[in-house]
Amino acid sequence: MKGLSRNTRILLILLAVSIAVFFAIHLLEEKEIYELSKEMVKEGEKYYQKKEYKKAKLFFDRALKRYNDLIILKIIRKDEIQKLKERIENDPILQKVAKGFIYYNGKWVNEKQLEALMKEKRRLKQKIDIYLKTAKFFGSIEDIENNITIYQNAVKEIEKSPFNNDTEIKQLKGKLIGKIIFLSKEAAKKYKQQGNLEKAAYYYELVLKYTDQPSLKEKLFEIYMKNIDEYTAEGKYIKALETALKAKKLHINDSVVLPKIDYLLSKIDTEEILSRKIEDPYIYLALAKKSYDRFDILEAQRLVEKSLNLNPDNVEAVILYGKILFTTGEYEKAEKLVKEAISKYGENPEALLILGNIYLKKGDFKNAILYLQKVSNNKKVKDRLFEAYKKLGILKLKEGNLKEAKDYLSKALDIKDDPQVYFSLGEVYFSTKEFKKAEKSYMNALKIDPSLKKNVKNRLSIIYFELGKREKNKNKCSQAVNYFKKAITYGGENSKIILLIAECYEKIGNTEKALAYYGKLKNQRLKEKEAVLYLKLGEEAFKKKKYFTALKNFKRAISLDKTLEKKLKSNIVSSYVQIGKIYYSQGKYEKAIQYFLKATKIDQSQKEKLREYMFDTYLTLGKKYFNSGMYSTAFDYLKKAEKIKPDSKSLLSYLGEIYLVENNYKKAAQYFEKYISKYGKNPEIISRLATIYAKLGNLKKAKNYAEEILNSSKHSGLAYYIMGAYSLYYEKNTVNALQFFLKAENRGYKKGELYYYMGRIYYSKGNYLRAITYLTKAIEKGYRKENVYFLRAISYLKLKDYRKAINDLTAVIKLNPENAKAYYLRGKLYYEHGNYVKGEYRKAIEDLEKAASMGVKEAAALLDEARSKR
Repeated sequence: MKGLSRNTRILLILLAVSIAVFFAIHLLEEKEIYELSKEMVKEGEKYYQKKEYKKAKLFFDRALKRYNDLIILKIIRKDEIQKLKERIENDPILQKVAKGFIYYNGKWVNEKQLEALMKEKRRLKQKIDIYLKTAKFFGSIEDIENNITIYQNAVKEIEKSPFNNDTEIKQLKGKLIGKIIFLSKEAAKKYKQQGNLEKAAYYYELVLKYTDQPSLKEKLFEIYMKNIDEYTAEGKYIKALETALKAKKLHINDSVVLPKIDYLLSKIDTEEILSRKIEDPYIYLALAKKSYDRFDILEAQRLVEKSLNLNPDNVEAVILYGKILFTTGEYEKAEKLVKEAISKYGENPEALLILGNIYLKKGDFKNAILYLQKVSNNKKVKDRLFEAYKKLGILKLKEGNLKEAKDYLSKALDIKDDPQVYFSLGEVYFSTKEFKKAEKSYMNALKIDPSLKKNVKNRLSIIYFELGKREKNKNKCSQAVNYFKKAITYGGENSKIILLIAECYEKIGNTEKALAYYGKLKNQRLKEKEAVLYLKLGEEAFKKKKYFTALKNFKRAISLDKTLEKKLKSNIVSSYVQIGKIYYSQGKYEKAIQYFLKATKIDQSQKEKLREYMFDTYLTLGKKYFNSGMYSTAFDYLKKAEKIKPDSKSLLSYLGEIYLVENNYKKAAQYFEKYISKYGKNPEIISRLATIYAKLGNLKKAKNYAEEILNSSKHSGLAYYIMGAYSLYYEKNTVNALQFFLKAENRGYKKGELYYYMGRIYYSKGNYLRAITYLTKAIEKGYRKENVYFLRAISYLKLKDYRKAINDLTAVIKLNPENAKAYYLRGKLYYEHGNYVKGEYRKAIEDLEKAASMGVKEAAALLDEARSKR
């Protein structure tokens, strides 16, 4: 511009400004045209959506014409304009409009077709009008039903016509439906009043086909429920099920309907239900659940797949399918299905449980825990979660990851006490040397499952051994001993542990227990130590007058160290003596004498010191056994006492009594005579001597002692008896003898031998009745000898009481089967006075044969006589 003049430059600037102003003004005009065109496109789109295609094309054409008037914006909005142009040229609907077609009643028609349609519409309206005129004014239910049928037919005519969507026809159809609804309600009401619930339900269903009325649904639901119960009671389960499904579709109260459906499904065979091709997903889901519960997994799978085909979005069915796949071992498929369900429907507890179980089966315990933790409040889940924690904990333990093992095992125990988990946790603590915790875990395991003892006992033994050592190192010996003993309980006796226990007891000052444990070791090197400890125990006990303990420990000390025998002789003897005295004071004389003998065996000088104790002990024991009737034992002890003090008053008396009891009358007499010579006359001893000499047959001496008894007025009955026996045998004076015997009886001497002698005297006097009386008394007093029964038999014979005589002779034969005279007399009595019917004749023969064989001549003669009369 440098070469141009100033005026030229100004003109050029003005020109440029003019052009810029022109373009600016034109751009504003174009913008206005563009906005108007855009509005026309929008308006055209509205008509297009309303299916007013002719109006839509008009607006699209006008918009395109204005777009084409643009200059600048035509370049800028080129794509937009081209898009509109292509739509007008290519849209089939707009092309139809361009070709003169009209969109009528949902179809594209030309003018001729439109005219035909209009004629058809007119004819339809006329037909509907005829239907309306055919309907009568109703009064009866039959009229109502007839009118409903007419109106339904009219509606069907509309629905099968091409004018179903025509506004005018739609209005007409609505009017018809209104009449159907009104009349159906009336019909339903009347049928309900009549109790025909099936028909009532039918007309309510017809109403609901055309309109949605919640109150009407509730009425229909109520009718369905009654019908279901009626059909069920009649056993019409299929019909009841169909009705229940209709009730379910009303969505009034599933909590009432579904249990009824479940019950009906239990009454109908599954194949019958399947054959009816019921299109309800709940039916197949319910059947699938029943099959699953009875472990018919394949049937459950078939049914749940059918349910899902009808409703793929039923979460319950999806979850059941997942369970089935898990049960059949299709873990991958189950996992994929359940994960999809979770992503689609959210975290369902059952879905999470299935995933947890899948991972548990696959051994992926971490993932199992991840899912199971989300539903851990469920009891079943807790069991699964417990299993996952347990297995993962044990796995980590095997891997040596003790920290994680402890964590998982502890979590397992938070859910449930389990012996294996406690054992594994014990293993963790054992490895980390947390021995007290390990002990607690192992003991908990044993408490639940005692059979784990074989796995745990060695561990517990080591634990208690280590804990014991720790306590011993802290000088806590009592606690250490407790642990060491437990170690032995589980691991058995171990010389190392026993030595530690012994050392602990020694340190505590419990010498007895220390010795007990040292003794178990049987270690020669420890013998001297043990001997010293036993000696110490013995001396302590001796000082405390615990002689039994002292003696026991002295003996143990000597058994371990023989050199102590001489040193402890005096203490041992003293212990024996003191123990003997203790037993003596307690009245345990047998034990006392044992210890006195032991003392005298070691130290003979003790014999004199213990003389009185030993004598008194032997004598007391002799008396004790004598009073118990154990005369042999009593005799042994008394003879031992006799060696110490042969002239003891009491000893002489008891030895005399023993000899008397044993019928050794001569020896008894010796001791009683010695007693009298040393200690004077004693009425008891005198009576014993009188009895003894009477028994020995020395009635003179017996009479002398008897007279002394009479002088002392004691035992006079015995004295009179002896005097009577003397008179009878030596003086042959039965009168005096009988007087003495009677006095003896009066003074209380009522013994069998007395009555026997009195019976003899009365027999000799011929007073057989008195003789029998006294002989009977003799028998009653225990004097049951052969001569008593024989004498009484003779007395009965004298009195001619043959049967009693036979009885007494039988008693004689029992006491002496060799008494020939008894056989003879009894045989004679059987022969002369027997009851032949009872077979006593045969008995007579037997007795006489016996007597004859024994040399009785009278028996032989009588036997011949008896045989001759047979």
